[in-house]
Amino acid sequence: MVDKVRFAAACARALLRKPEGGGIGLLGEKALHSALKYYYEPDASCHEREAFGFVADIKNSDGIIEIQTRNLFSMKRKLGVYLENTPVTLVHPVIHRRTLIYMDPDTGELSRPRLSPKKGRVEDAYSELVHIREAVGSNNLVIVIPLVDAEEYRIREAGKRRRRGGNADLKFELLPTRLISETVIACPEDHLRLLPEALKREGGLLPFTVGELSKAAGLPYRTASAMCAVMISAGALRRRREGKSYIYEEANENIADTDECDCGQGRKPRPRTGNGQ
Repeated sequence: MVDKVRFAAACARALLRKPEGGGIGLLGEKALHSALKYYYEPDASCHEREAFGFVADIKNSDGIIEIQTRNLFSMKRKLGVYLENTPVTLVHPVIHRRTLIYMDPDTGELSRPRLSPKKGRVEDAYSELVHIREAVGSNNLVIVIPLVDAEEYRIREAGKRRRRGGNADLKFELLPTRLISETVIACPEDHLRLLPEALKREGGLLPFTVGELSKAAGLPYRTASAMCAVMISAGALRRRREGKSYIYEEANENIADTDECDCGQGRKPRPRTGNGQ
C-alpha cells in the first residue's frame, strides 16, 4: 500500500542530504535514488552496506534491496551473486508524469513549468527487465515498480548544438514529487495480472501474438516483445510456433487469480518499508 506521507518525508530527506560529488547531470538520478532508499528503509544505517563482495543500497533483516533507476543490465553480475545467497527486492521506478523546467545557464532563471505529454506506465519497466530476464524466475527475487511523478530540470550546455530529435545536449536534475502506485511482482501470476483484459478469458488467457498484445495494451511493439520474453523467463508464459508466427499462452493454465501464489515461497514476500510497516 502506498504511503504518501512517508514518501514525502523520504523526498525531503533526499533533498536535504549532503551532496556526494558529481555535477548536476548526476544529481537528478541521485535524488530519485536517494528518495527511494529513504522510503523503503528510513534507517540510514542500513544504507550502502557491504554484501557478498558488493555494496548493497539497503541491507537489513529482510535481505537486500537494490534500487536501479535505469540500465538494469549493468547489475546482472551483482544481482546473480545476491540471489544465490539472500532474498533480494529490486526496485525499478517508472516516471509517470514529468514536469519540465528549463534553467538559463547564465542567469539561473527558470522557465515556466511544462507538463510533458508522455505518460509512463508500469509495463514500461519490462524494457529494462528484459536485460535481466534470466534472474526474474528466481524464488529469491521480488520486483517492485513504483510509479512516480517528477520534476525534470534541464540545462542547455553553452556552446553545444542540440541533436536532431533528442536531448543529448541537455543535462538534467530529476526530483520526485509524488508516488502514484507500487506494483509488486513476486511470482508468475503477478506478471499475468499486467496483461490486458482483452486477452483474458474465464480461467486463463487467450493465445496471442506480440502484435496482438501490443494492440490490446496500447504498447509499442518492442515493449510488448520485452514483456513476453520476461514472462517466459518468469515461468508465466510459454511460446510455440504456428506458421510464421510465435503464439504465446499461459504456461500453467491452472493458475488461479488469488492473492496467494505457487512460487515456492507460500505467501507473497513484500519489501520492507520501514517502521515495521
